[in-house]
Amino acid sequence: MKKIVCLAVSLTAFAGFAQNNKSVEFTKKLSYKIESSDSPDSIEDYSNINYDHYLDKNNKESLLSFYYNDTATASYGGSESNYFVSKNWMIPLTVSGISKSVNYTAYGAFKILNEGQSVTKLDRKGTIGGTNCQYYAILRDINNKESYDYCFCIDESNKINNAESIFPDSKLKGLIVSVEYNSENSYKLVYKSSQNVSLKLDIDSDKLSADIEEYQNSAEAESYTDYAVDSAAVAIDAAYGDYSNIYSDPLYTYNYDGSELQDYSLYTYISPIYSVTTTALYNTKEYGGGEDAVGRDQIVSFYKKESKSLVKNLKSAKMITADQKKELDKFYKAQNEKIKSFVPNQAVDYAATDVAEAYAVADTATYAEDYDYYTKYQSDYMNETIDEIVLAYDIDVKDNEKIKEYAPDYCDNLKSKIPNFQNKSLSTHVHNLTGQICDLYLYNNGGNVGYFETINSMRKSYLEIEKLRSSLSQKDQKLLLEFIKNLD
Repeated sequence: MKKIVCLAVSLTAFAGFAQNNKSVEFTKKLSYKIESSDSPDSIEDYSNINYDHYLDKNNKESLLSFYYNDTATASYGGSESNYFVSKNWMIPLTVSGISKSVNYTAYGAFKILNEGQSVTKLDRKGTIGGTNCQYYAILRDINNKESYDYCFCIDESNKINNAESIFPDSKLKGLIVSVEYNSENSYKLVYKSSQNVSLKLDIDSDKLSADIEEYQNSAEAESYTDYAVDSAAVAIDAAYGDYSNIYSDPLYTYNYDGSELQDYSLYTYISPIYSVTTTALYNTKEYGGGEDAVGRDQIVSFYKKESKSLVKNLKSAKMITADQKKELDKFYKAQNEKIKSFVPNQAVDYAATDVAEAYAVADTATYAEDYDYYTKYQSDYMNETIDEIVLAYDIDVKDNEKIKEYAPDYCDNLKSKIPNFQNKSLSTHVHNLTGQICDLYLYNNGGNVGYFETINSMRKSYLEIEKLRSSLSQKDQKLLLEFIKNLD
């Protein structure tokens, strides 16, 4: 439901240009407003923005439109945002006011409900403007009914039915009467009024869906190519390796089979243990170390104890968060199971290994790229979660004050310099975006910086700021502009 409230002006380069004889007609307009417990000035700022939801006659497709009704306020940026909603997809649009033709981008589309997600009924009801309603939310953790960013209250007995157009597969029907933050109680989006309209837009829904599907398939094909190269390499190594399969031993190194860490910063804590076990394996009985050498089982015991102790000590020293501890625990549990079940010096079944086929896949996939030594781009920055901000700049400066010379002056004590925005989410993302820029300055100077992680984090915060921009109070927009302008 975040996509309903967080408005966007996100993409300016449009891949699709819809200009055809097909159109979508919207027959009902639902108007919403912001209710705020903040200062009267904030209420006035929010009143300058229209929040409209247009429905087609079948409630299958709809249009979310957010725009300023005040020219002076619109001059601060992001005057209008439109999203076409169809088949669980939300697609950013720009609409020509005269021709009603539509520009859109397939790669800008995003799913409202991701695979495995569902709309969950919460254990609470509400009364909004005299209307009784039931709360629902999209949970991050199905076992925790508080694990959501937004919730929405639905009048399930109302004949107006915009819930179905937003969540077509959830069997929900009724009027969405409010949308609320989980962590912010000072304001919410509430239903105001409805009216019959006749708005036709030049949208070919079938072509738009086909464009999105084509883009998704091309992205999946690229991912498969990467997988084919990795799989072929494993097959070739297995076929031409000898019986001393030390390189396949999970104690030698971790492999990438779905159990890898999602938080790349945590690999820093993985390497030291493997530097010990990798070296030690060469001197074991199982791998030619002689009868007096240590056994592999001793290294297994070391790994199990050391990994458990490492995670505990990292959390105790507050070097990792609770979520990071959970991820490390999950990683080490999976690795310990692989280590326990692995049989060293197991002969390779050459008959079962199609080396020629493996080479063919590797040749095709690898040499299709002219520059196979480059890191292939993966568009996963939208999956970033920005909550706890940890900057390499802060860590490095703590060890060496001279680091300050390699980054802009504003980077020093950055958190204290972030304006007192009314929107707390804006504060978080402005802090993260400007902080990650500081880290990027350190990258070529030898700083402890994850290059791709930093860029992905920057892009995520930039996207979230742009989504928020149209809903920001006039005060926040002015503060944001002044803050960005005055960064050295």
